[in-house]
Amino acid sequence: MLYGNACRPPSVPPFPADNTGMNIRTSLQTLLLLTAVGGALLAAAPRADAQQVFRADWHTAQWHAFEGRSGCHLVHEVPGKGVALLSHRADRRQIISFFASHPPREELRGDLYIANAQWGAERRDHVEPVRVHPDDRTLRFSQRTTHRIVDALRNGRQPLIRYNNWYSDDAVEVGLTPAMFTAAYRNYLECIDRRDRIDVATATRGAVIPGSYGDPMADADADTERRQPRLPRLPAGPRQDIYFATGSSGLTLDSMERIQEFARDLDENPHWGIVLTIGYADTRGDETLNEELARRRAERVRDELVRMGIPQSRIEVETRVLTQDAFLEAGPEELARNRRVELRTAL
Repeated sequence: MLYGNACRPPSVPPFPADNTGMNIRTSLQTLLLLTAVGGALLAAAPRADAQQVFRADWHTAQWHAFEGRSGCHLVHEVPGKGVALLSHRADRRQIISFFASHPPREELRGDLYIANAQWGAERRDHVEPVRVHPDDRTLRFSQRTTHRIVDALRNGRQPLIRYNNWYSDDAVEVGLTPAMFTAAYRNYLECIDRRDRIDVATATRGAVIPGSYGDPMADADADTERRQPRLPRLPAGPRQDIYFATGSSGLTLDSMERIQEFARDLDENPHWGIVLTIGYADTRGDETLNEELARRRAERVRDELVRMGIPQSRIEVETRVLTQDAFLEAGPEELARNRRVELRTAL
């Protein structure tokens, strides 16, 4: 074996003495640190663009015109949020309101805008500040604002209501889609014209009258479902039950307070123009006498409503007396519940 420099294997040169590996590690650590800090700052900063948008899809949006006992109406469903209701009353007032499925728990402040259609250039005109009420009639507009909203829809523009949620900083935006509005509005105007030309008392055929949960009552036309197959669930109007002592048509202090509460609710819900006072009597005694007693009770409540300022022309009196066979074994509680007047409302 030969030894010597000539026979040694060539030496491998060492890596350059620089800090490339260390620099890479440092850069990665710095990047991770900056990302974490930036994420924390973004989480802490207010999210101006965070919002929940409720608006009917342009391809499935519907407006429905229908004739009620107190006037003509247009209803539009906003999926996941509620319904908008436009009403033309017998006193020629025109009102639009939005009824939320889940109203806020406290009064909020918001703004009404008129915006271009979704396919148009982004443009929003501020109309006015609005109050978001913590009850079913969540958004309420004056007659002047109602006319402005209707004009916007007729021109293919979108009314938008924007406010901050009561439980977070996220904005809520509710939009009324103008798709299908024109045809329904034409039917709505025809309804108004028909009621102007004929006796209103005969103009209730096909009426949709909201019951306890917004469903049509039994006196609605049988063809209503066929003609309005996709009519959204209507909001329920003010209602109250007034109870009486056995054989009496006199009003107690509790009854007076209930009637006053109903009158206040009616004043805050102008869409419902007709008040139904439906008198009942329990099943004991002569059926004819019970019917007379039920009517006296209904008329007594009607007179009290008139005294509170509700026009008598808006109030209809009915009686519904159950036969003795209906409650042969009725106990005191069942009998007491039948000694009442139901205060109901109709659109």
